[in-house]
Amino acid sequence: YNGCVYVYDTKLARLVSTCSRHMGPVYDVKCSPDSSFVVSGSSDCTVRVWGIAGSSSDCKHVFRGHETMINKLLLLDYRIFSLDISSIIVWSLDEKTRLCDLKPLSYMGKEGYFQPGLLKTETLGQAGEPCSIVVCGSSHGIYLWDATTYTLLRIVKSAGYVCAEHVVGAGSAFIAATYDAGIALINNMTGSHELTIQVPQFNNTSCGLWVNDKSSWLDGRFDDSDSQPLFIVTTHAGTYLAFTQKFDSN
Repeated sequence: YNGCVYVYDTKLARLVSTCSRHMGPVYDVKCSPDSSFVVSGSSDCTVRVWGIAGSSSDCKHVFRGHETMINKLLLLDYRIFSLDISSIIVWSLDEKTRLCDLKPLSYMGKEGYFQPGLLKTETLGQAGEPCSIVVCGSSHGIYLWDATTYTLLRIVKSAGYVCAEHVVGAGSAFIAATYDAGIALINNMTGSHELTIQVPQFNNTSCGLWVNDKSSWLDGRFDDSDSQPLFIVTTHAGTYLAFTQKFDSN
């Protein structure tokens, strides 16, 4: 929250360098595959690229264009996807340019918004060659874009508000935890909910699945192989372990 990014050597368990030029809290950091640089997104509405080779760190570039705070980053093939509640901006690390803006659609006559904290990439198994997709939560469902052309593939409607970071995906489907609809297995090919598990109510309230704080967690073994999907979720109401039946993703 002091605007700094701290870089640690995990083998030596010590602080290597400090990147300190943000003017507000840093909400997300991503490291390059070769560990030569990191990117950070902040409440000051900027994305910064830091060189971290050796014991020194310096700001290589600053991307500006967001109007509200950046709460999530995605680093993909030398592109940065930066998320605020009203847009996802795609930046080129090589050309230092703004490539594309992804916007939410209006919903029920109101302006749509993206869900803070839910931005990831998956591989969607379609006919022919699989394509990489960008996944983002919103006020009315889960958005899926082609990661190369930025074409909106579909919006998978959710039965409830999908909670940040509480999605386990494999391209053809997602297991999503929602506030009021429990846990759903959603087929991304058809948009249908193959399975919904309602978590029992907590303390006789309507909040059966309380997943919006640090005490909750969702994870699973879930891929496009023949293995049976497994997921586990912890909530205020208890810990749940479930196996789901494999469905035809074609």
